Amino acid sequence: MIQEILKTYPSQKIIETLQPYLSEERIEGMNAVLSHRIHGVHVAIEAPYDIHNALAVVRTAEALGIGYVHFINAIMKKGQGKSTTKGTLKWVHLMRHETLGEFLQEKGDFLLAGACADASLTLEDLPTDRPLCFLFGNEKEGLTAEAQKACDLYFSVPMFGMVESLNLSVAAGISLYDYLKRKRQEMEKQGDLDPESLLNEKAHFYIRSLGIELSSRLLERE
Repeated sequence: MIQEILKTYPSQKIIETLQPYLSEERIEGMNAVLSHRIHGVHVAIEAPYDIHNALAVVRTAEALGIGYVHFINAIMKKGQGKSTTKGTLKWVHLMRHETLGEFLQEKGDFLLAGACADASLTLEDLPTDRPLCFLFGNEKEGLTAEAQKACDLYFSVPMFGMVESLNLSVAAGISLYDYLKRKRQEMEKQGDLDPESLLNEKAHFYIRSLGIELSSRLLERE
């Protein structure tokens, strides 16, 4: 439904119409979040064994400023994960792909960095000068052979204890935090949204903040 609104009305129109119904504090808060948004980094999860682990990644990714998360061949029931994501599903673009092939066709020019325990590259080796998508596999079996073949590079999260593996959400959290910290330092700014993307995201945030039903009514009255 929200996509229908965004397709029907220009982003600037949405913002101008809905802004009077939002408090200054709310607007300032959303502006601060959007100034830190990164669209040049995505995260994807292939066939998660436990959907709640995957949803925990959504919460962490949003907290770190990621705007796009991809679920590949994931079984998720309507309304599932509200307690896990703590409302963050409203603020990210959760892209659902039925197959790996479908995801690969839609990922664009992003480098695909697959998480593999025996990879020779570590997080600090990952390039930050072009769009990159982290790809994490099933908690039990890791990435499928097809997914590994599709990756442009592989990386591992360094571990120095007796444990042989990390929980999916923990591995994703460490990876995203380390990578985004480096990327922001090298960009010398906190976010990477161009003016058009910023406008579109602001419209998306305004709708989410007021709710789809109320936003639709207000826009229809104009």
